Amino acid sequence: MKKSIILLFVLSLSFTFITAQEKKTEKTKTSFAIMPIHNSGAGFNNVFLGSFELKPKTNLTFYSVFWVNPSFGNQGKDLFLETGVGLGFASKNGKLYVNPSLGFGHGKLLSNTAGTKIAESVIPSLFLVYNSGRFEFETYHAYYMSLRGEGNSQDLMLNWVIPGYKVSKHFSFGGFYEHLGQTRVDNGDTKTLYQFLGGYVKATLNNGVWFRFAAGPNISNDKLNANEFYKIQAFIPL
Repeated sequence: MKKSIILLFVLSLSFTFITAQEKKTEKTKTSFAIMPIHNSGAGFNNVFLGSFELKPKTNLTFYSVFWVNPSFGNQGKDLFLETGVGLGFASKNGKLYVNPSLGFGHGKLLSNTAGTKIAESVIPSLFLVYNSGRFEFETYHAYYMSLRGEGNSQDLMLNWVIPGYKVSKHFSFGGFYEHLGQTRVDNGDTKTLYQFLGGYVKATLNNGVWFRFAAGPNISNDKLNANEFYKIQAFIPL
């Protein structure tokens, strides 16, 4: 009887250890983060970011962007939604990370239909980040192409370039450039929606959370937004 109890106890410990190891392995293979963003030109959105390790230095990525700007829909309905998948590649030293993705937009922002359209637009994009001891650099490029337009559609191009200097592991600052403009419209001439040029400060915490605030002038000649801009962004791993 005592041997049976000891055996049962050992088996229970073994099962607990194996389960813990499996959970630990799963944790190292998957990651998820929330990135709230607000800027003075496009408004507020929440970005959900996830990845799954396929092999060392390579992972499958997926994302969703939930836009809540009421002008991107019908008075709060049919709001623009982005969903996409991609592949992430890290360099051997871990300083460089490149992530091409293919996404789709849902709603009516680019197609300008009466109501929601699934896959109303296609969104190829490229994200690149470099992080060394003293230098950090981030760039993003995305093309928003209408697929289901009904006579008044548009295509957009979004770019940003953010080079910076790391004063310490908790604080950095640098330059900030972001551009959003039309590349095609069914009616009229294309316009630059905004073109921000300024600087940023960034705080990074020990748990991987970081906050970045950027501000400066809007240098677009089309004057569709104010002459000054701000952008606040946070990265919160779960």
